[in-house]
Amino acid sequence: MNIKSLLLGSAAALAAVSGAQAADAIVAAEPEPMEYVRVCDAFGTGYFYIPGTETCLKIGGYVRVQVDGRSDDDFGGQAGYRTNTRAQVRLEAKTDTEYGALTSRITLRANNNSSNSYSITIPAGTPGAGTYTGSQGNSDFFLEETYIELGGFRVGYFYNYFDTGLPGETVLADDRPYNNGGEGADTLNNSIRYTYDGGAFSVYGQVDAFNSQAGYKTDDAGNADEIGINGVITGKFGGVTADFFAGYDFDNENAALASTLTAELGPGSLGIFAAYSFGQNRYFDASEWTIGAEYAIKLTDKFSLTPGAQYWDKVSLDSDGDFDGGDAWRVGLTADYAITTNLAAKATINYTDVDNGTDSADKWDGFLRLQRSF
Repeated sequence: MNIKSLLLGSAAALAAVSGAQAADAIVAAEPEPMEYVRVCDAFGTGYFYIPGTETCLKIGGYVRVQVDGRSDDDFGGQAGYRTNTRAQVRLEAKTDTEYGALTSRITLRANNNSSNSYSITIPAGTPGAGTYTGSQGNSDFFLEETYIELGGFRVGYFYNYFDTGLPGETVLADDRPYNNGGEGADTLNNSIRYTYDGGAFSVYGQVDAFNSQAGYKTDDAGNADEIGINGVITGKFGGVTADFFAGYDFDNENAALASTLTAELGPGSLGIFAAYSFGQNRYFDASEWTIGAEYAIKLTDKFSLTPGAQYWDKVSLDSDGDFDGGDAWRVGLTADYAITTNLAAKATINYTDVDNGTDSADKWDGFLRLQRSF
């Protein structure tokens, strides 16, 4: 055997052994691709992309603990205090489309007592005499403002103009001065709205179906006309914002007008609210007319005080839904303190004096609130 034959034989043997080992080798699997949550900054802070989609989601809400107190009055109010803990969760999803941002909002709220229940007693001999009770929620989670919005159109369950109000707790936009809780106007309804936003100038028109979630609206039941229309024009001029509201209730065949003005002035912000009602309606009928003002003074970066006052003229309604007398006034003070990021305290105290044309009453009311937002 020559040297050439020996080398060729050795090479063949090594190739055979190497092939056998390769056949038995364990090949590691490629890692599966993972998609991490990405921040979405197209719609502001707090949004992130839902994995595998181009939809941006924001989760927010708050936990609130509050103690309410009030003195007795001559319209059936109970003196004392009550406590309530509230939880609210809000989900907001946004997607860019060829028609603009597609938005959907879901808001769930629960209270651990019936803080949204109310009882109003108007004494005998007064127009509208009687006791009126109702409830706008309970201890279970219930649906708050929830809607779909696209290209300026919004449909769903949302608030109207009279729930926005001023930041203080003295000037009332949607409540009567003699109410012992509850709302004086239907501010949350199934509605449709279109908004044109021109930056410094915006306008919207809206159709409201009052209490339509409670049952079918029929002529037989006499409630087919429980529809309202309203619109708002808003202008912004530097540090001044002004709006004008007009609404019509087809069921009561009456209209309401209102306007709010806010202006940065000195160390704080001045707010003025005024409204006029042509008679009983679901937008504003706390009185024939009212005007209120407040001034939010920012004393430090964390602490502000807001004194306010309001006057109502002709607070009584007769059997035909017309205003026929009485007046009321209210003064108060609200304090806000930012304890730390997303944790704030609020306290308010107010005095209200009402003369409904046949009787008079006065009361003190207020609350202390601690709220953690996220």
